[in-house]
Amino acid sequence: MSAERQKLKRKVEQLKAFKGRHSSFTTLYIPPTKALTDVVTFVKTELAGADNIKSKTNRKNVADNLTAILSELTKVRSLPPTGMVFFFGIEEVGGIGRPIREIVVPPSPISQFVYTCGREFITEELEAMTHPRSLIVIVLLEGGKVTIGYLRGKHMELVRDEDFYIIGKTRAGGQSANRYLRIREEKLQEFFKHVGRMLGELLIDNIANVDAIVLGGNTIRCLEFLDKGDLDYRIRNKIVDTIIPVSVIDETGLFQAMKEASRILKETEIYAERQAWDGFLEDLMKGSNTIAYGKKEVLEALKMGRVQTLLITEDLANQMDSLYDDVTQYGSELLVFSNQTESGAELKSFGGMAARLRY
Repeated sequence: MSAERQKLKRKVEQLKAFKGRHSSFTTLYIPPTKALTDVVTFVKTELAGADNIKSKTNRKNVADNLTAILSELTKVRSLPPTGMVFFFGIEEVGGIGRPIREIVVPPSPISQFVYTCGREFITEELEAMTHPRSLIVIVLLEGGKVTIGYLRGKHMELVRDEDFYIIGKTRAGGQSANRYLRIREEKLQEFFKHVGRMLGELLIDNIANVDAIVLGGNTIRCLEFLDKGDLDYRIRNKIVDTIIPVSVIDETGLFQAMKEASRILKETEIYAERQAWDGFLEDLMKGSNTIAYGKKEVLEALKMGRVQTLLITEDLANQMDSLYDDVTQYGSELLVFSNQTESGAELKSFGGMAARLRY
């Protein structure tokens, strides 16, 4: 995960943790296409209208938030290229009102103008920006068993895990065996069509954001599915040629397939993470003096301006908000490793932090 996305993810988590009362929280999304003068006029109008709020407490909270937002807007000469978002509120802590004043300039353009007052901040659009736009769909198949997972960046999400009854094989001979075989084949065809419909329901509406569909599990069943699954052409066009053999068709199998999928699809974040980690290990084995690992040693190297690329596990990055400012200050690259990947687990065994140094 990029440093920018990880930093925004932390901010969104902090904003979602705030809880207010009634209309104590004000959220204002300003897209870059919106004229700043129109926004100022809108806020002034809403501020004047706040006098009509019946509840004295709500009226004061809304007016205080809008006044503070208006004050900040008067300092802005022009909107950032991606727009900006105001999260202003009053949080009660021990019976005392504590002002929250958060202004976020997002990494991607805000899509629409949003203004709302309530008990919590509206974070959905920012939260969407923390996810990679790319989506890899992994479909594991065996006779009557299907498991589907979404691989976004370096995170796997289990979407479907279903059993579809297929009549078992019989040892009987003659006409009985032929009838069982025919029924079994019919059930398999029903299963393949069921999976094809399932993928259509899951993916068609979002097909433009699907980078690839990877089939895995029983190779023969996957080939039969391609032949008999009545797949929509848009889905078929996204299926890669390589099928990943996986013996277990469940969530565990998804993680096995994820590793192989990253090798097939070399533009995935998992592949980039693995390459960076393999490079670090290679330098370590050579006894190179241009690497460091362990929190203390890496942070010391960072403050000396020696760090070219800093590798850190996601859980450790979540504890170090100032890290993002530090890597920016020293011109270092930051790679945040997933807790779900093999390389992330290996980095954790090195103290959760490592670096490749400039000198």
